[in-house]
Amino acid sequence: MDTQDTTIRFETASVRRKKVMWSIVLIVVFCVIGIFVIRAIRMKTGLSLLAPITTPTPTPDPMEPKNILILGYGGAGHEGGLLTDTMIIGRIVPKQKKVILISIPRDLWVPVESKEGTTSAFKVNAVYAVGSDDRAYPDKSKKYQGNGGGIRMAEDVVGAVTGLPISWSIAVDFSGFIKLMEKLGGIFVDVPFSFEDKQYPLEGKENDTCGKSDDELKAVTATLSGELLEEQFQCRYETLKFEKGKQFMDGMTALKFVRSRHSNINGGDFGRSVRQQAFLLGVKNRLLSFSGASKIIPLSKDALGMVASDITLQDVTKMAQLYGSISSYTLDSIQLTDETVLTFSNSPDGQSILVPKSGPDDWGSILQYINQQEKRIEEASQSAVVQ
Repeated sequence: MDTQDTTIRFETASVRRKKVMWSIVLIVVFCVIGIFVIRAIRMKTGLSLLAPITTPTPTPDPMEPKNILILGYGGAGHEGGLLTDTMIIGRIVPKQKKVILISIPRDLWVPVESKEGTTSAFKVNAVYAVGSDDRAYPDKSKKYQGNGGGIRMAEDVVGAVTGLPISWSIAVDFSGFIKLMEKLGGIFVDVPFSFEDKQYPLEGKENDTCGKSDDELKAVTATLSGELLEEQFQCRYETLKFEKGKQFMDGMTALKFVRSRHSNINGGDFGRSVRQQAFLLGVKNRLLSFSGASKIIPLSKDALGMVASDITLQDVTKMAQLYGSISSYTLDSIQLTDETVLTFSNSPDGQSILVPKSGPDDWGSILQYINQQEKRIEEASQSAVVQ
């Protein structure tokens, strides 16, 4: 397996901070509004260049779990605009009336068919970008060229490394997130804990010198780096404060709530999951306030026009035929982190990456862990019912 070249440059710490989990709302918009009541379709195969982890059943059970890949990316006007800082599998388990959210960390080191017949190693957050960029990668398989190439490549790679065949994907950028929140009319979120983020990036201020002279700029850049350097440019940031308890959030407030990653309390990539769950519950409750298809169907139609996806409105409108009311579904999560099944390592070119603890390319261990966690979630639910 070859290591990637420098055609795609991965984001620095400062650029990473500008990204956001923009797609979270779509997990509910589609996986709760739409997918819960969707009719089963033929499942797609995984990445052919990797050894298959599971054997597809000839006749899929219409009530078997379905996996929807959610992608969030910067979009036009953002550095590294096609890099997906958000990759979440929304796993719908209709028999248990559950949606399980499986976060795929962006630094996971995976094989990508950037050239037909061969693979190179990339961080998983570059897969959508490689599939979408025919100019930089003209020798890709035809399957990954043209419109939708990024989605198809992301589905195959994520499906292969997790062992979960992806039925559909949804990709959304910053503007799509805001528009969707506007369509919902805002939401109430039960903020789980108070926190403060003193370095939330201000749009358009990324390169502001904050009044420093050329000599001062040369001095600080020569002696400092990383967060210490960023602290010298406080005019590029605003301070966010969220108090514990229920509060109303419009699109921009919700964006800041899920985007913040510089708080001393659960501010990192892995630590934001609690806030994201709270946000999802707020969206779900908002959707439950809509009565009847007269509101649900137009909302789904509008949402489909704001995202890139291989799911259709026809799929969405068949909801109630199979999976029933969203009010009976609960949300759970499975975290793939350095505290569970992954470990930090370094790529040949010095990037900080994540690989399976059991060994590089041992993707079967990820599926094994997911299966174990699903069993734990099911047992916890059964225990709660008994009590």
